[in-house]
Amino acid sequence: MIRGTMRGAPRAARRALAGAGVLATLAIGLPATAAPTDTEEPQLDGDVLSAPAPVVEPGDSLNATVSVTNPSTTAVDGARVILQVTRKPIESREGLAEFLAGGSARMVSVGGTDVGVTMTSPVATPLPTPGSDADDEPEEPDTFTRLEAGTSSTVTVTSVDRRLPFEEDSWGVHGIRVVLRADGESTTLMTGAVTWDDADIPELSLATLATATGTPDRVDAVADAAALEGVTLAVDGTAWSALDGGYVEIDEDSTLRLPAQDPDLVSLAHAESTEVLDYSLGLGAEAGTGELAGLPWLGMVGSLDKTIVRYAAENGARTLLVVPDADDAADARPVAATRVAGAGEWKLTLLQPDPLLSELALADSSLTPGAAGMATAAAALTASQHDGPVLVWTGDDWSPTATTATTALSALLSASFVSPVSVQDVLAEPAERGARLEELLGEEDDLGRPAITGIATRLDRLADLGVVAEDPEDITGPGGAALLAPLARTVRGDTLARELLLTDAQTTVDATLGALHVAAGSDINFIADQGALPVTVVNDLDVEATVVVDMTSFSANLQIRDSPTVTVPAHSSTTVPVEVSAVSSTNVQARTVLRNTDGRSIASPVSMSVRVRADWGTAVTAVFTVGLIAMLVLGVIRTVRRGRKDTRTDQTGPEEQA
Repeated sequence: MIRGTMRGAPRAARRALAGAGVLATLAIGLPATAAPTDTEEPQLDGDVLSAPAPVVEPGDSLNATVSVTNPSTTAVDGARVILQVTRKPIESREGLAEFLAGGSARMVSVGGTDVGVTMTSPVATPLPTPGSDADDEPEEPDTFTRLEAGTSSTVTVTSVDRRLPFEEDSWGVHGIRVVLRADGESTTLMTGAVTWDDADIPELSLATLATATGTPDRVDAVADAAALEGVTLAVDGTAWSALDGGYVEIDEDSTLRLPAQDPDLVSLAHAESTEVLDYSLGLGAEAGTGELAGLPWLGMVGSLDKTIVRYAAENGARTLLVVPDADDAADARPVAATRVAGAGEWKLTLLQPDPLLSELALADSSLTPGAAGMATAAAALTASQHDGPVLVWTGDDWSPTATTATTALSALLSASFVSPVSVQDVLAEPAERGARLEELLGEEDDLGRPAITGIATRLDRLADLGVVAEDPEDITGPGGAALLAPLARTVRGDTLARELLLTDAQTTVDATLGALHVAAGSDINFIADQGALPVTVVNDLDVEATVVVDMTSFSANLQIRDSPTVTVPAHSSTTVPVEVSAVSSTNVQARTVLRNTDGRSIASPVSMSVRVRADWGTAVTAVFTVGLIAMLVLGVIRTVRRGRKDTRTDQTGPEEQA
């Protein structure tokens, strides 16, 4: 049995074919090692290491390198790698998509090579018979190839020129297959395509848009891979700023700005919410050194209606990328751009990627041998069928960390008949006009208005709280990222994922918003005309916070004299004295609110009861004063009396003393 790794046909199922069984016993006299004794069914694994070049010109050969492994305990004889080419050219994108998906076609074998070590079968010498000529030449031994159990062999199959079905003075796309054959059974290891170039291939204007969103590592990888002529980079500034300290060079002619964390514009438009979009756009523009601030922003949507177009245009977008649906036909007619306009002032351009070219151009050649050939072939057929530019989009999941990830895209952009252009060039050219749109579409997949309102409210409160920190981003950054997560376009329609993200965001942000507060106090006795009431400020944030302690009295009998500003270290508390004056004795309700230095409330107010006893304080002071005066008078009298006594004693004469 042959087990082949079928690679190179997008979305085509990989399959293995059953073999013929145990090999027949060889003739008497064959070495013992050549006669397998194990009854295990033999099997082979095949892996294409390199595919034929994408473009073939007169005089070129087709070459494919294949590694074949025999993992079984039984040797396999006569295995062979065969290179096949479609007898006639593929005439359309539809035909190419069908062939790559495993469709049938008339193939011609243009080359083949044996797999394994060459073996020789000894021939038994027949005994002489009466009348025979003893000098007759013995039979020549048979030769064959054998792949021993547990071994591998790497072979290269090369086409034979006279077998190639290419027509002179013409160009065309031919499908290719690399087949592994053994024991009369075959399996296809690779399906691909090559472009025969012996005439002028129609020119194709090709724009490529790479969207760098997600983690900083992915943004970094996409930005590096997008450094090709004709590739426009659309970048999320919040992740971009994490690269190289936020000082990455920006090419304004080939860069667009994305709202931070790629929010679901459809939900925002249907909810008529601008606060979240403003926050997202602001983050993207101000990230790093603010180098993205002057660039136009690009919105991405998976569905489209008039409400969405109007919303995007009114909020400053001039372009929307309409993300292809997974069910979009790969052979659909490519339209790079469409103009839409409303009855009012708003209008914008819709960018529409070509699903077939986008899929083939972004295939990793290490995982899909022949990816470059398939992409180039699709581009040639596209040029022959359609006028105008075509757009390739790298998609949401492209993470080109390996060098082989851009092989197909590089080959496509460097093809002789491809003219790379920027997305800005596409937008500058006249585009197809008109698009019939519904007023409202796809509401069932929206994140509802109440949830969006809750997100907007928390974002506003986070912004106020951020003022208390030396760097507001220390507070607003993590919280804002958490709140934007359930609004990400990539989780639109995934109800469970959204609910989990929304619950997590609300819990996380509410904990942050409540981390800075006034400790609940008990009733306070204030026995004085003037003094200070103690307020304990608790800071459970990870950064120190500068706050204003604002106390309000609900009675004129207790007047607040100041609103002190205090800086509270992280994860600690501070008792702040608030100066007050008492007018008369009464019980007063007071409320304390923490504010930022801009005067905005940043914590829930805390109420306390103050027992004001201003007259008690006056009476006590009077008694104390009278007591002091009395003590002073008594002291003076005592001093005077002592002085008189001392004077009389000093006037007694010596005689009297004797």
